[in-house]
Amino acid sequence: MLPSNISNIALHGIQNAALHDTWIGYHIFILLASLLGDTTILIASVKYQALKLNKLIVVIIHNIAVCNLLVAVTTVLPRAVSLITQKWVFGEGLCYLLGYTYNYFHTASVLLV
Repeated sequence: MLPSNISNIALHGIQNAALHDTWIGYHIFILLASLLGDTTILIASVKYQALKLNKLIVVIIHNIAVCNLLVAVTTVLPRAVSLITQKWVFGEGLCYLLGYTYNYFHTASVLLV
């Protein structure tokens, strides 16, 4: 695990404040867009059955939405929080866990698209 006193310059390669703020805004935008878009797709297709497609296509759309939500929660959210706080605040266990889940969720997300 990284020491808690490491700065964003060493951790993310960020050299100035404008770039730091841009990355924070980017991560927050991606997180909100993913959460709103994917939950809308899942609610519309599961609760209201708005997708009138073949069942296999609907299942694939659900899988893509769930993988995208998992990527947003396990990758984008921790990065946004660590950029805002300028340190890792989730602990050593989650640091190791996210290293493994990153590979699985991203691979599944890419293969489904």
